[in-house]
Amino acid sequence: MPELETVSHTLAHGRFQSPLRYPGAKSSLAPVIARIITSAKQSEEVPEVNLLVEPFAGGASASLRMIGEGVVDRILLADADPLVTAMWQVAASDTEQLIDRMHDEWNRYVCHGGQTAVDRWDYWRAWTPKPGTTASTRRLEYATKCLFLNRTTFSGILHGKAGPIGGRTQASAYPISCRWNPVSITERLRYVGHLYQVGRLVDVWCKDWRRTLDDVPEYYPQLLPSRVVAYLDPPYVEKSSVLYRTSFDPRGGYRGDAVDDSLPSADALHLKLAEYLRTKAQFRWLLSYDHQPLLTESQWLYARNQMTPTKADRELLNVRSWRISKRLVTTRYTAAGRTGKRSAEELLITTLPPSTVPIDDQLRLIH
Repeated sequence: MPELETVSHTLAHGRFQSPLRYPGAKSSLAPVIARIITSAKQSEEVPEVNLLVEPFAGGASASLRMIGEGVVDRILLADADPLVTAMWQVAASDTEQLIDRMHDEWNRYVCHGGQTAVDRWDYWRAWTPKPGTTASTRRLEYATKCLFLNRTTFSGILHGKAGPIGGRTQASAYPISCRWNPVSITERLRYVGHLYQVGRLVDVWCKDWRRTLDDVPEYYPQLLPSRVVAYLDPPYVEKSSVLYRTSFDPRGGYRGDAVDDSLPSADALHLKLAEYLRTKAQFRWLLSYDHQPLLTESQWLYARNQMTPTKADRELLNVRSWRISKRLVTTRYTAAGRTGKRSAEELLITTLPPSTVPIDDQLRLIH
């Protein structure tokens, strides 16, 4: 990979870096993730992390933090939702054009509030590309739709069940414009553009988690097995279809390969992800979940303490039998449907070298 250029944007060490708001965004977890990866880099097995891959990119708060703090060299974002990937793609490669569109939407519709803004919200909710629309125009419109709805919809949720902030009558103390700060959004979009310009954001893929994890070895074979790390933060086990436009179930795009129809949809797909990470992942990974005891109690999820690839995958794909470490972390973040911050137990699971994963009051060992 080419030599690194310096990240010189003022937001590199900022608290809020993502242009998107996301339900349950794990920005408060980013320092813990950074600590785990930094500790792993002290080992002989993982002397450096040249690429961090985020298959459930969403708001990408963790990746943006890792690159800004210099924890990893480069990041690759992927998401199954075409709206989300279009936003990141345009923010990266056509930054000023998206900024112009954002300001235009603000000046013509959002800042006026009331029915004018709600009507525009309805327009974007219903918008689909017309036949014959060029690929570049379609991508820009998708990006604008994503940014508009994310900034004006309850908790930033892109799913059709969520309504505009402040309600349709706009009688709330929090109007539809309350999460739209043009100056702040401009700065964050330019941060994304800067990362792309200096080669720190290498690409944005519109792919589900399975295709992303399968394709990384094809595109970056020189980084296998330990110079590339995947950070996965899957949608909530119980609420994904409510919170996300493309949810982690068979009706959305976060599914892996075909699943047994006899299994509950969400459960089956979380099982598929667990099976892949335990048996087929060709590079190191770090996974975060809202903690539920079943995650570490079920042999079909993450009860095992070591990867168990098949003989064929070991020989043909060089899949390793890495040890699996698990830690509990207490975090505080905003969740959809709640006011203010809430404390929650976050489960971190990783194949980074076990001897480097800290155990202390912040990162508690699971017994």
